[in-house]
Amino acid sequence: MTPEEYKWYVKSVQDRYNNLNLTYEQAEQIHKYEQEKNVHSQKHFFSAWEEWDYELTTFRQILHDDQLKLYEDWHLQAIKQYEQNLVELDNQPSQDFAYHDALMNFYETAFLPDFFKDAFFLHFLALHADKPKVDYLKSEYRIFLNNTKKEILTSHFRHNRTFKPNELKVSLLHHKLSCILPDIFLFNHQMDEPTKAVANYIKLKFRSLPDETEKLLTTKFGELKVFSDANFKRHFGELKGWHVVNRNFTPEEEKEHRIMTLLLLDKDKYGCEHEVYK
Repeated sequence: MTPEEYKWYVKSVQDRYNNLNLTYEQAEQIHKYEQEKNVHSQKHFFSAWEEWDYELTTFRQILHDDQLKLYEDWHLQAIKQYEQNLVELDNQPSQDFAYHDALMNFYETAFLPDFFKDAFFLHFLALHADKPKVDYLKSEYRIFLNNTKKEILTSHFRHNRTFKPNELKVSLLHHKLSCILPDIFLFNHQMDEPTKAVANYIKLKFRSLPDETEKLLTTKFGELKVFSDANFKRHFGELKGWHVVNRNFTPEEEKEHRIMTLLLLDKDKYGCEHEVYK
């Protein structure tokens, strides 16, 4: 940055905060703060609240008393307006909760009951030599669910505090769906290497299931797709305009997904059935 460019940036700070009548030295300090605040990081970033707190802390060290009073008045008004915007966004009509609630009801009443009656799930799996490895995957999936829920809660309150309760309800309901029907795709992406090794072993070991179980998997996942498509259209309508299309999975990948879902099913829904989501 040339000296001329530097002076221009400092002058722009004075112009933006013209009501504070900043000295050149004060504007320099604010410019330095803005440069530090805007340093790019792939790992760390401010929430709106954190950025305001950081700014307020910095300005208290730079401004004189009369300037600080003007700034704090503006600062408070900006926060109040942001809070109001969050409330208004959260109260806008949305089909998200109804969509996820209908999906959960389908899981519990139409999709899952037949799996818990299947002979392979009830008897053969319990006696299988690799049951300890399946149990290990289920314990890792439980950890994944715990981490996911903690991330939902910490992220929500970090960014929204208490101003978007409806959004939180939807996020927690979506999490409960992952307890009822394991989210194999997301779990795969977050596995550590030892867990991936066990998962790959299990995929090979359980590549072939009893004919009745294979038929059940194909039938029920077909029903799930039909319901999911209809449920989406019912609540959100047809997709229009530009949108991202997920890649198509091969028949082998679809089969692996179905089998891993069956193996990780938990009758107690990994404890989620005891939690309040509404």
